[in-house]
Amino acid sequence: MPRIIYHLPFKINKKRASASQIRPLKLLEAFQQYGYTVDIVEGYGAKRRKQIAAIKEHIIQGTKYDFLYSESSTTPTLLTEKKHLPLYPFLDFSFFSFCKKHGIKIGLFYRDIYWCFEQKQKTWKQIVAGYFYRYDLRKYSLLVDVLFLPSLDMMKYIPFRFPGKVAELPPGLERYDCERIVTGQEINLLYIGGIGHHYNLKMIASAVSAVPGLRFTICCRPDDWEAVKEEYRSVLSDRICIVHKSGKELENLYRQADLFCLFVEPQEYWNFAVPFKLFEAIGYGCPVLASRGTWASRFVEDHKIGFVCEYDIYSVRRQLAEIVQGRDKLLSCKKEIKEVAPENTWGARCYKIAVALTAEPVN
Repeated sequence: MPRIIYHLPFKINKKRASASQIRPLKLLEAFQQYGYTVDIVEGYGAKRRKQIAAIKEHIIQGTKYDFLYSESSTTPTLLTEKKHLPLYPFLDFSFFSFCKKHGIKIGLFYRDIYWCFEQKQKTWKQIVAGYFYRYDLRKYSLLVDVLFLPSLDMMKYIPFRFPGKVAELPPGLERYDCERIVTGQEINLLYIGGIGHHYNLKMIASAVSAVPGLRFTICCRPDDWEAVKEEYRSVLSDRICIVHKSGKELENLYRQADLFCLFVEPQEYWNFAVPFKLFEAIGYGCPVLASRGTWASRFVEDHKIGFVCEYDIYSVRRQLAEIVQGRDKLLSCKKEIKEVAPENTWGARCYKIAVALTAEPVN
């Protein structure tokens, strides 16, 4: 039976609903479903040290591994302890070096480059973290065979040259077989996610309030909403609903939705950032509205799974009015989604990883 090492330099919190926690769990499940025996390295340093020692002993005793797959943390590798102190400075990268010396290919998913987009006036903690982020990149360039990124567009923002292979590996999706709940004649627009600096929804909220025949549900964390609600007061209406749901509760929101909203201000960050919720929406068979100038808009346009318009109030009002007047366009997008979904499952992502790291992935 094929065997791999699955390395996460952080502790997984199964109760946390963020993409950085969901993604590695979904990939792990997919690898296991594909038939791989998976030896896991995960947790705080003390736990990882024991797991690494056991795997090293397996390798010395002759156990063969097809490859090692790792996912980076949202914080630097050396700062993933509870108090963010570098208590195990050589643990993970010396393990990579050991695996490399024993002929095991290493693939690593580099999650985000958000730290490069922080404000110019950085705190001392951000300055220190920056050194550790760059240390990660130097180690990747020496030890990693295949660098996986959410999008290839992200590569030009990474401040180092990677000598190995670079491959795109966006989030995957689960396919949900659920019938849409018809709640009336209005088009139901749904947004789920953060709200704030990188997630400015004021323009789309204003457009919804101005176009009859629409309802808009914004689902975000309570604290996030409390921080911005005064900014949104002038653009809200009785057809805009703010809710705070998560986990299984989201299914009902998707079942009531005609259209998922990724209409955000197209800042430079969104040129390469890949929204996790884009693929979740596709899994629910929900067409997507995206703002031009973002990675998501290019994906939506290329695959004909939704609508893309310029980020200005007149364009989005016109687009929303056209959607209200012609539901047939939504049905056409749903048909395309059925074609696109199988190519973007978590299983498909695992297959791509295996193809990149070995000539004979499990079928």
